[in-house]
Amino acid sequence: MGFCCGGFGWGGWGAWGGLGTAGLILNLVFFVGVLGLGTAWLVRRLGRRPLVPAVGVEPLEIARRRLAAGEITVAEFEEIRDRLQS
Repeated sequence: MGFCCGGFGWGGWGAWGGLGTAGLILNLVFFVGVLGLGTAWLVRRLGRRPLVPAVGVEPLEIARRRLAAGEITVAEFEEIRDRLQS
């Protein structure tokens, strides 16, 4: 008998919450999953390109790149071009 909780260990359930080795494995899987998700989030967060364009890039060039990437339509590009040229 132990000196605490009637000899049953922490909380009265024994090692690893009463599940024994299965509890250890489940806790390990959970920890590795949380660690993996956190790492994936951090890699994605740090791997993003900055939203601010590089210094010296012309506005029309930015519009061309956005058109090529499919972010804007041809009509929107032409409107931007007309505004920049006037």
